[in-house]
Amino acid sequence: MLPKSNFMILAIIISLASADDSKQNDNTTQISKNISTTIPPKEDMTDTICKTCECKNAVINCSDQAILTFFTVADWAGVKEKEPKKIDLSYNNFTNVTKLGNLSTLNELNLSHGNIRSIEKGSFKDLQNMQVLDLSYNSLSSIELSPDVFVGVYIPEQYLPLRSLRVLKLSYNDLHSLHQDLFEHLPEVIELRLNGNPFKVIDHVTVVSISSLSLLKILDLSDCQLKSLPEYFLHTPRYLEWLDLSSNQLQNVPEPLGDAQSLNYLNISNNPIKYIEHNSTVYTPFLSMPNLQELHMCNMSNLVEIKARSMSGLTGLTKLYLHNNPALTKIHSTTFESHDKDGEGEYWPPIVELYLERNNLSVIDNGLLGRWDRLEHIDIRHNPFLCDCTTQWMVGTLATIILKKSSNMTSDIICNEPIEMRGKSMIHLEEIHSRMRCSDTYGNRPERDATMLVGTLIGALIAVPIILGIILIYKRGYFSVCGAGGPAAFTRTFYKRTDTNDFL
Repeated sequence: MLPKSNFMILAIIISLASADDSKQNDNTTQISKNISTTIPPKEDMTDTICKTCECKNAVINCSDQAILTFFTVADWAGVKEKEPKKIDLSYNNFTNVTKLGNLSTLNELNLSHGNIRSIEKGSFKDLQNMQVLDLSYNSLSSIELSPDVFVGVYIPEQYLPLRSLRVLKLSYNDLHSLHQDLFEHLPEVIELRLNGNPFKVIDHVTVVSISSLSLLKILDLSDCQLKSLPEYFLHTPRYLEWLDLSSNQLQNVPEPLGDAQSLNYLNISNNPIKYIEHNSTVYTPFLSMPNLQELHMCNMSNLVEIKARSMSGLTGLTKLYLHNNPALTKIHSTTFESHDKDGEGEYWPPIVELYLERNNLSVIDNGLLGRWDRLEHIDIRHNPFLCDCTTQWMVGTLATIILKKSSNMTSDIICNEPIEMRGKSMIHLEEIHSRMRCSDTYGNRPERDATMLVGTLIGALIAVPIILGIILIYKRGYFSVCGAGGPAAFTRTFYKRTDTNDFL
């Protein structure tokens, strides 16, 4: 057993050791605190973009944020972990687009409604899954929009173009022409929007450029100041289904449309076309477009008439929008009528939607369609209709169909001629089973006869007493007051006896 003094010495040693350990731990803690305050925490790489934009639900919304400079590759790398499917940078003020990072999840990129003037080479090359690219409403010129803008990724012994891109919107820029190889890196584009660019003429290189899109299905060339289309413009895109040529300067329906055999939608509204016709000098492709299903010819201020058999080739037409044409007075009864090879059987297109409102039509001929009862929607409002026996079928048949199929379009189907029928509703005439009278061979209105007879009788009753009064006054010599006198006075005025001295 150790002496008591030795226990005391051992206790002192243990106490001193414990104190040293405690002090050492305090120093370590303080050093750790100092390190933590001098080394900044790891920065969140999404801060640059997501502090400016809204990053939520796989959508990065940077629209209308007054962004002056495009984000860098490092900035885009910071949002990769959010796996964005859509990025919206519309309505901003940057003028140059630079490379976006490798955003493999991105499906749609919206760069519209800005001030973009240039795009760096390969800016989109790492967006291998992008399907929609919207560059509309910017300031891109034909020179700045080069094929290199859409170049893909080059890796050893392999080239990866932007095969996923399906929709390219270049509307309302400053394009007068397209580089002939513009789409060489975009082999799968099916929808191309070029509307609102000042092309004026589709030149040869533009034809080559658009023709290279062999899978193209949708093409928008509206509001491009076009007066015509090149001869073989639509020969190559064999799969073209939808074409908008509205708001141009076309004088006739362009002949090249006849080459678009797969076309099922066509819009030629708001063009200065005066007649839809077919003769020895004017050819209409409407004679050879059997697959066309929907046709728009609206807001055409010059359109006067659609002539006989001019649209007989539209054997598959189901929807016709022919409204707001203030000068359109006639649609010929055989406009759509076609015959078989022997010229015996008659056929009409299977139209189920017909919109003829706000034209200047006085008559809709019963023979225009083969089966009016097949219509699902029809609108003929706001036309100055003639209400006589020639349009009795409109009251007895067509009004009933409209009431049954499109009851919300029964108002404003009003008679304008003859004057006795003006303002009367065709629907009301049908309800009261009205039978309308006919005009005679010379175009006179029998319903006006009573008014004319009454007017003639009143005129006679007034004129006869006046004439008799004048005769009576004349015979009584009252005109002498004016210096003339009666007939005898008139004779004496000019008679004088001859003096006998005149003979001497």
